[in-house]
Amino acid sequence: MTSIRRRTATLVAVSIAGLLLLGGLTLFVVLTSAMTAQFDAALAVRTGALQSLTHYDGSEVEIDFSGEALPGFAGARNGDLAGAEAEYFVAWIADGSEWRLLERSESLRGRAWPPLAFASGGDGPHDIRLPEGGRGRGLVVEFDPTPEEADEHGHDAHEGARGAVGEAGGLPSAPSVRILVALSRAPLDRTLTVIAWCIAGVGMSLAIASVLASRWAVEHGLAPVTELSRRVSALGPETLDARFGNAGLPAELRPIAVQLDSLLARLEGAFEREKRFTAAASHELRTPIAELRMLLEVAESKPRSDREWAETCVTAIGVLDRAQSLCETLLRLSRAGNGPPPSRNTTRVDVGLLLAAEAARASALHARDSRLIRVACDESLAVHIDEATLASIIGNLLDNAFRHGAAAPETPVLVGAEIRDGTLTIRITNSAPALTNADLMSLFEPFWRKDAARQDQSGFGLGLCVARALAHALGGEIAARREACCSLSMVLTIPTIPIDCGDVHADSAPSD
Repeated sequence: MTSIRRRTATLVAVSIAGLLLLGGLTLFVVLTSAMTAQFDAALAVRTGALQSLTHYDGSEVEIDFSGEALPGFAGARNGDLAGAEAEYFVAWIADGSEWRLLERSESLRGRAWPPLAFASGGDGPHDIRLPEGGRGRGLVVEFDPTPEEADEHGHDAHEGARGAVGEAGGLPSAPSVRILVALSRAPLDRTLTVIAWCIAGVGMSLAIASVLASRWAVEHGLAPVTELSRRVSALGPETLDARFGNAGLPAELRPIAVQLDSLLARLEGAFEREKRFTAAASHELRTPIAELRMLLEVAESKPRSDREWAETCVTAIGVLDRAQSLCETLLRLSRAGNGPPPSRNTTRVDVGLLLAAEAARASALHARDSRLIRVACDESLAVHIDEATLASIIGNLLDNAFRHGAAAPETPVLVGAEIRDGTLTIRITNSAPALTNADLMSLFEPFWRKDAARQDQSGFGLGLCVARALAHALGGEIAARREACCSLSMVLTIPTIPIDCGDVHADSAPSD
């Protein structure tokens, strides 16, 4: 798995190393150019000195070269030219269309210069191969020598020659001279090599230091992330009440901490509901199990007749039926609350007929007089909806009204329905004098019942919870309201598609 710490440190180190490499190359190029220019300047100085020493007396060109003035051209005294950093020069004079040798430095020891040296001047200093095979820099200049001036006593240095041409009006024009001056590159190359190694060494040291520094910086920069990870890893079901907060966290981690706190709050609430649900379910299932165990232990304690065993079996089957009903209700609640929404198998439903059918079923189930429930709904009221889910919701609400309400001829259970603004509203009202406003918040909690109803073992306290979960699956809601005269109203609202009155006798298949 890719590590952000390793990845960031690598990117930083590579970036710094790239910048160091680019900077080192740039510095080396600049220093090379500057030192080569300085070297060429020294080469130009020697060339200029030789040019100033070249004179023309009217008959011949002379170079007043002195080894003491320019000792570099004298060469090594021990004759080891290959090991010496000697300086060289060669001078040629124009002789018609050819060039003949005029003078050369002692450092050449009589050696001829390679033919490449006869290239015309004016191209500036350039790299050449020295006579002993080493690398050097050479400069070729071509010029006309300066005629000799009068000496310090006022006499012409070559009076005879001047007299011979005096009538002509001056000295004849001087022939062109070409001088090649070459210096060994060895000192320059050694200096550049030392500079290159220094730059490479410093660059390598800085690159290694940048890797270490980047690792250290990333390690310390990501310390808050490491600490947050440690705190997250320490969380468990028993520490869901912990919160991270924003104190001491960088700005980048604060949104994550806020989301984690929100997630922990939701998980804590879910775990608490799960604990209450599990405890209540265990309590409800423990009762029929204990009843069944006690019934069997009593039956086994003494001999019984066939009739008594038959009665015991009937009682045991009743206890098991109740336990089975509880398990089925819990399963239905789990599917409605935690599973995916049921498929919208919408059909045309006559709401009035459905309410009447569920009212009759609830009256028969609870052995109540049919006059204890009144349905007020237009028979033409019809919608497109999942009929099975809607019937289950209404059935649970009516069961709750009969089981925990105080239905009487003067205070019957009232059922009504209407459609307004595309929303189906079903209201079920029953007398509930024992309920208070504080109880409304707990009505939809699993297994919640008033203390007085705890003696009634015919229910599990799951009806309203299942009804609300199914309503949510249909996109609706159930609200509990306290009405006048100690009445409780359960209001079911579900967005749906109403059907016009002219379609009452239409086919019940869903419309496109």
